[in-house]
Amino acid sequence: MRKDLVYVTLGSALPAISNFFAVVFALRYLDAAWLGRSYALLALFFVSIDVFNFGSARLYSVAKIRDRFSSLLFLDALSATGSTLFFIVATSILSRYGAIAMPHLLPVLVMAPVGYAMSHFALGYLRLNGGNGAICAVSTVSALSRCAVVWLVARNASWSPYLPDLLLLVEGSYGAMLLGTYLLLRRQIKLGQHRASGLAAIPQLAKLGGKELVSSWYSNAIFSGAKHLDVIIAAMLLGPAGAALYRGAKSVHNLAFNLGQALALVVHSRMRGWFLASAKRLSVSLGFALGASAFALLALATLCAYKIRLFPTASLGAPSIQWLFLLLIFTGAALMFACRITSLMVFSISKKSFLILSTMEVAASLSLLGALCVAFGVVGAALSVAVSCGCVLASSLMVVRRSFGIQAAR
Repeated sequence: MRKDLVYVTLGSALPAISNFFAVVFALRYLDAAWLGRSYALLALFFVSIDVFNFGSARLYSVAKIRDRFSSLLFLDALSATGSTLFFIVATSILSRYGAIAMPHLLPVLVMAPVGYAMSHFALGYLRLNGGNGAICAVSTVSALSRCAVVWLVARNASWSPYLPDLLLLVEGSYGAMLLGTYLLLRRQIKLGQHRASGLAAIPQLAKLGGKELVSSWYSNAIFSGAKHLDVIIAAMLLGPAGAALYRGAKSVHNLAFNLGQALALVVHSRMRGWFLASAKRLSVSLGFALGASAFALLALATLCAYKIRLFPTASLGAPSIQWLFLLLIFTGAALMFACRITSLMVFSISKKSFLILSTMEVAASLSLLGALCVAFGVVGAALSVAVSCGCVLASSLMVVRRSFGIQAAR
């Protein structure tokens, strides 16, 4: 169990770190407008995947479904078909307005979503059958491949037009590697013939686990899809160059998100005791000291980022605006990190509260992004993340505090 936890943590943290360096490197050495359009295409790719992700990985963890169906690849085939058609149509429409890039090799529009979508069930199967090490390896190889793509395009300008194609191929190969790993492991296991599979089994699956199927699809389409929709919104409101800079900010947020989620998995069994102990010891003076320390750390991170030119912020104008933008990035990342820590606590207390807060986070982040981008440009985009995460964190702490108050009253 401990080894699997290490693999899950590494599989979440290492790709986020590699992706962060890939985005920083790309912003420094590649054309900002072309990079922004390429990342907007990649965001559209993930939205297409999530809209038709029926959650076969999550469904396979349900015992009654696992006992009835030996494989859910038929559901992935349906996901792949829907995602591919959606991706082709959406790319054709949005590329006409200049918001996203169009790949030079059109078959990539089919290969990438098919390869990625056919790995949903493989991921769930490997998670349940001791394959976390393989998942970690595949995730790390894919993350390093993204760095290699940026390095290749930066070193060879002739490859620049193929940046969207290469980024999509990396994602498609990630899914293909997971699927290949599953098929290799599955070949070693002899399956009984009584369990249903194939497209004809879809009605049986809907009858047996219709509620789980709908909730799993809703979770992927709404919550996971929204994590990528913001880049497309930024590309349409800020332009390709602004979207590229926002994508750089988002790489910091993604790093905080993945590290916070990984840490929450590691320490979740002890979090309740920590919350209770901190609630008893916390005073006004201690809270003020902690707040001042946190602000000092954020200011130090902002200073370091500004000095080393972590992001190309010169286009924002005055140094004070650049400082504000960087400070908002790190503030949003810190709040997002705290949100991931508390979200697991909220989930253990009340799944209904978790669903409400998650929905609020999606709605607030996207609506604030649209409004603040129009008002303040890319600085407003960074501000939207900090405000939405701050509201969600405050609400999560209220749920936790109320739960502890009820327990104390008993």
